[in-house]
Amino acid sequence: MPFVLALGYATLLILLLGVASQIYKKFKSRRHLDITDQWVVVTGCDSGIGQGAVRALAKDGAKVVACCYTETGANAALAAGATWAPHFDLSDDGALRDVAEQILTQSGGALWCVVHAAGTVLPGFIDYQPIKFYRDVMAVNFFAPVLLTQKLLTALRRCRGRVIVVSSVDGIVSLPGNAPYDASKFAIEAYADALRTELSFCGVGVSVINPATMRTPMADAFFPGHRKTWTAMAAEDPEGDWQALWPESWLNQYVEKNTRQLRSIAEDPAAAVNDIVHAATAAHPKLRYLSGRLAKSLFYALWLMPESWSLRIKRLTVQPKPPRSTS
Repeated sequence: MPFVLALGYATLLILLLGVASQIYKKFKSRRHLDITDQWVVVTGCDSGIGQGAVRALAKDGAKVVACCYTETGANAALAAGATWAPHFDLSDDGALRDVAEQILTQSGGALWCVVHAAGTVLPGFIDYQPIKFYRDVMAVNFFAPVLLTQKLLTALRRCRGRVIVVSSVDGIVSLPGNAPYDASKFAIEAYADALRTELSFCGVGVSVINPATMRTPMADAFFPGHRKTWTAMAAEDPEGDWQALWPESWLNQYVEKNTRQLRSIAEDPAAAVNDIVHAATAAHPKLRYLSGRLAKSLFYALWLMPESWSLRIKRLTVQPKPPRSTS
């Protein structure tokens, strides 16, 4: 009987400690810093999550440098509240270095936060993915954040600021039909983990945002993007046997069907924007934010479960069987 009582008290104590821990975490997460007039850099601000982050951070009083790809996007970012909106190609190392120098000059060498929200995706199954597409995606999604962060580290250290990396649920769970993007996101996850540890000694925080599918122009263009990839491979390898496995007639049906399905699961990008703002302004930001319902449920489960289970689920729900598969 004494053993049963001790076990009961121990269980109750563990439960109380768990509840107290959750209350404490909630309390810490609600304490916010004043970022008025602090310099913040955001990439990928032409539309979607990046542009939403510009609007929200500017509303909080930050001086936002909105890095855009197009002049139209830059004008939209300025309208959303950006202080400065340079437009350039992130994959151009020279242009990126020039903008970094201008950021340091404008900010006086003191920078609170960098938000790496830019991203590009070139979907398609591995059979018809040109190697150039892997390089193009890695240039924007991985090498650009790495180089920009490096050029701004001294200014971030001066403010004991923040680096926020917008990854994806594809950065924790790789999905078929998107290998270049998934590879770039797994790479940026590894980089962020190393960066977090190294910068912890000088007070700079690193947070990773993992959005599920959001209602953004990039998501809207995802399945139609398969056609671009298929066409590029057809030009590169017109006689390849991959066309027998993935014929164009099948591709058109696949794109039409899945475009409709994606619209039904895409979520409000405000979920990711709110997490970015929290990571930039909270006194105690999280190391990782799973943004959106599917990120917190399905993808979190796929991330934690045994790989053999994850494989079965992806085969049943995501990966189509090749229309002319031999197995």
